[in-house]
Amino acid sequence: MILQGITKRLMTPTGIMTFSLSTNIFLALAKITWSHRIHSVSMLADGYHALLDSVSGILCLAALLVAQKPPDKDHPYGHIRFEALAQLGVSALLLFTGYEVLSRTYDQFHNQITPNVTSGSYVIMLLAMAVQTITMSLEKVVYKKTGNALVHSDALHFQSDILSSFTVLAGLVASGLGYPVIDEIAGLAIAILIGHAGWELMREGTKILSDHSPLDPQEIIEIALSTPGVKSCYQTRSRGSLSHITMDMTVGVDGSLTVSQAHGIAHLVESRIREKHPAVVEVIIHIEPNQTEEEHHVTPYSH
Repeated sequence: MILQGITKRLMTPTGIMTFSLSTNIFLALAKITWSHRIHSVSMLADGYHALLDSVSGILCLAALLVAQKPPDKDHPYGHIRFEALAQLGVSALLLFTGYEVLSRTYDQFHNQITPNVTSGSYVIMLLAMAVQTITMSLEKVVYKKTGNALVHSDALHFQSDILSSFTVLAGLVASGLGYPVIDEIAGLAIAILIGHAGWELMREGTKILSDHSPLDPQEIIEIALSTPGVKSCYQTRSRGSLSHITMDMTVGVDGSLTVSQAHGIAHLVESRIREKHPAVVEVIIHIEPNQTEEEHHVTPYSH
């Protein structure tokens, strides 16, 4: 029962983000400590990367807790956009880390520093890859279950971390065989991976904050038109993240219907949309006497 309770708490957005944070701190300290012993710039860079992951994990966890707060007087639409703000913060940290890795790689190349690779170096990196893979797999399960944007962001982050650790391991093996330049190439590859991950997170966060449509308007129109009593549908708009979508639309019905009958049709349309897209948390439907888009002089996306 105790193990079942721990597992249940772990497989929630807050639980998995807490586990992710603990994992990053452990890996960061292990890599940074060992990299100083063997003078490996790629392992040191990967360690600092993990350390900044810890900072971003704290940021994500704080944003997640704020985003889960219910609407209040100052935030009548809720706090969900704090998730997107956290995504942009994480992307900024990743881009900064990429720059730092590039700087340290150049320093090692310029000063011709050769890593002193030991068997312990391989153990550290293999352990890191194993822990990262387990954490990423758990986060993907939680994301598939909840659709939480921050969990998805962190899973993508760990995916780049695994590739980064593998690159470091390859560099260490090559250095041990007498090719220290590979450690520098590994550092460069890590910088590129980190920068790409930062760019992707920035792109996703910007989409949410700029009200990019997460749903296909035509699909929503087809769902509405398949509902009994709906004669037309237009001005269909949606916004939000993959885990929290709000939308509004205009539905045309027979003008002879009573208000109660028209509202009944609207509720049915909303139920069908939310059944098809569980991430939709709110649908505002404007009921009007039936008319085509041409008669109303609008496009499906206009205000």
